[in-house]
Amino acid sequence: MKENDNTPTKFKTPKRFRLTFFNENSFNEVWSIKMSQSRVILSIIAIIIALGCIISTIIVSTPIRTLLPGYLKSSQRQENIINSMRVDSLSTNVNINNAYLSNIIDILTDNIDTTTITSSSKSDTITYIPIDSIINSSSTERQFIQQFEDQERFNLSVLAPIAAEGMMFYTPIYGASIKDKTSPYSIELITPTNSPISTIYNGTIIDSYYLSNVGNIIIIQHPNDFISKYSGINETFVLKGDKVTTGQRIGISHQSNRNKQPFTFELWHKGTQLNPLDYIAF
Repeated sequence: MKENDNTPTKFKTPKRFRLTFFNENSFNEVWSIKMSQSRVILSIIAIIIALGCIISTIIVSTPIRTLLPGYLKSSQRQENIINSMRVDSLSTNVNINNAYLSNIIDILTDNIDTTTITSSSKSDTITYIPIDSIINSSSTERQFIQQFEDQERFNLSVLAPIAAEGMMFYTPIYGASIKDKTSPYSIELITPTNSPISTIYNGTIIDSYYLSNVGNIIIIQHPNDFISKYSGINETFVLKGDKVTTGQRIGISHQSNRNKQPFTFELWHKGTQLNPLDYIAF
């Protein structure tokens, strides 16, 4: 006969967790929640995802995103750089003004120290370097300065090189050579047969007309108040009001062996005629 097995049967139950809140004064249960191990893991994952969504929403919808790399636009980055440079310049100017005011205060209060320099001689004597005095200008110097100021007072050509900074002018006719300068600032070019004429820079055709003794003439308005004039064109490809780009073909020159109407080029800036050789390589 088999003996009865009185050992208790073991049941495998899943692990469960309980979170309970008690009232510390009365020890009564206030709130309780019971979850299995899988629910605990899923709840933690859900909380992490919710926190991530909340943080992402705050970053996207608030200016905090500008502090993260990759979110700042190039225009905003450029603006920040310019503002930082302005702040640096302002701080430099403030320091200069403070030093200037400090010098003025020292002069008014007679609080200026005399600077001494020790000589390198063996006698070890102290020599005082005299302070240079302001020498009055002579009558000839004053006359020269006055004459120069009168000549350059209304001269706007000095502003042209500043306005041309960053602008790369194109040659109007490739392979042309300078024949003669009809005026101090207008040049005449010897062009190959039926050479294409190109714009020196992008702009707008402000005038296009024909003269019997000159031929077709095209005038182009460029950025920074520059104007180019092309005279002696055989055939034009553009009309008044057209937008052109740098190097765009606008016409054809006459044949070199029949060039009764020579091709001339002029460059202007704010009503002042310029020397094209200073800005364009022919």
